[in-house]
Amino acid sequence: MQRFGKQRLLAVLALSALLSAVPAPTLASTYKVVSNGVVLSTAQPEMVDGQLMTAVRPFAESLGYKVSYDSTSKMITVYKPGYWLTMWIGTHVAFQNDRPVWPPVKPYLKNGQAMVPAWWLAVRLGADVAYSNATLTVSNGYRPAQPAPGVNPNPRPDSPFADPTYVFPFPKGATYSPYTDTMGAARQWNGESWGHEGTDIPAPKGTPIVAVASGTIIRYGWNTLGGYRLTIELDDHPGYRFYYAHLSGYAPGLKLGSHVEKGQLLGYVGSTGEGPEGTSGRFIDHLHFGIYDPNWNAINPYPLLKYWEGNKAEL
Repeated sequence: MQRFGKQRLLAVLALSALLSAVPAPTLASTYKVVSNGVVLSTAQPEMVDGQLMTAVRPFAESLGYKVSYDSTSKMITVYKPGYWLTMWIGTHVAFQNDRPVWPPVKPYLKNGQAMVPAWWLAVRLGADVAYSNATLTVSNGYRPAQPAPGVNPNPRPDSPFADPTYVFPFPKGATYSPYTDTMGAARQWNGESWGHEGTDIPAPKGTPIVAVASGTIIRYGWNTLGGYRLTIELDDHPGYRFYYAHLSGYAPGLKLGSHVEKGQLLGYVGSTGEGPEGTSGRFIDHLHFGIYDPNWNAINPYPLLKYWEGNKAEL
């Protein structure tokens, strides 16, 4: 017993000597995030499960993106023209321009700020990124630009539907998330693939939807892909139709053949579709808006929506 005890003591002493010869890891009291040469003082960086976390808003805005947060759905959206990244608090689910992506740590709230993995976010936003001495450095050369005086950010499209009296499909005061041009984006369901035929506008369930233009309801009720939907043929452009899909419900009194006026309540945002009647929740709550010509060829509504966004109806 004494021989084994002596051997154990010698082993412990040898291990202690070996460890004393190896430098101890540096434990940083604080982490830093530096973007384009500027320390982000509101980034609140901290290490979670081996990932340096950062507040989304100051991080993304320093790289030239805009950020929105919906406290009801807990949805975070980072966006700029032609790009969007959507995440939700408490889940790994995230989408980048309709493509699923996966943050290694679930986003969470800290002091009212949405926190996400910094390196992952930098890569998603196309920034150069490096980490050293408890400091994460990102760069894309962005500097805030001043808009040219007198320039309309959403000029009038060359389209017969660029009517200044048409209204945006959400009324004044409605909450919705930034949206991008998703025309032609890949879609799949039930083993089939196709190109997206419209623009998706994320919004909380129950957000009111109004008629962009006056017309007659020619399709009403359930559609396997579109859920509860409405197709309205326009009064001033016979044969052309505006399509509203994935509704959670209709406004009272509407039916097939009803005539509606622009700005009139049609229904409410939902997530219905992709299944038998009543199916919902297979995707986030949003309005799918489409335009079709007399031969049912899809027309890209995105530039028109951006133009109409400056004219919203009162409800």
